[in-house]
Amino acid sequence: MSVSIIREKFNIEWQVYKDYYRKTIFTVLITGIITALLLFFTSLYFEGFIIEQSRNIAEQTVDGNNREALTNVHKFLSILVNNLFVGGIIIILGFIPVYGLPFIIGLLSFAAVGILAGYGLIMEHNVVKTLIIAFVPHAIIEIIPILYSVAIGMYVNKNIVKKVFLRKRKTYKIKEIITNGFKSYILIILPLFFLAALVEAFITSYLIKIYL
Repeated sequence: MSVSIIREKFNIEWQVYKDYYRKTIFTVLITGIITALLLFFTSLYFEGFIIEQSRNIAEQTVDGNNREALTNVHKFLSILVNNLFVGGIIIILGFIPVYGLPFIIGLLSFAAVGILAGYGLIMEHNVVKTLIIAFVPHAIIEIIPILYSVAIGMYVNKNIVKKVFLRKRKTYKIKEIITNGFKSYILIILPLFFLAALVEAFITSYLIKIYL
């Protein structure tokens, strides 16, 4: 495939992003940050519960430590497959005629960050240092395809809901919706998840061993 063809495909994708995805991406990002902050402070309120759960998790971790440690390559493949699966599920949920499902699933990622940060503070870890070393390097890449997946899922979801409940004829054809979503998945989501998995498996793992 020539450079000009690749450039053309990305130019088309850029237009699709501006027309259908951009507003949703920024909405999810802002709402997600607020959700993470709310869950962070909420987790501090349930300090006793979190400490008890952390003990249970620690016991399970000790039991699982007898298993052979995964290599970085295995970690990379596991992370990549998991991320691609999650991104795909978010998009597929858009075909269910319940408005906002992809949006809700997207917020769960931010909620998890807020809870983990609260847990780290309760357990007296250096939260800022841990986040910077163990989370930020791959998260700044990983967040983009997650947001993109939510945007595609909501693009699908809006049109499905309009067709099923509002009986609107002026919606995009299912074939066109699937085609646009598939192209976005291949051009944006897949390569960024690939890069995020590489960073998490090789760079983040290395930084954790040295600094944490």
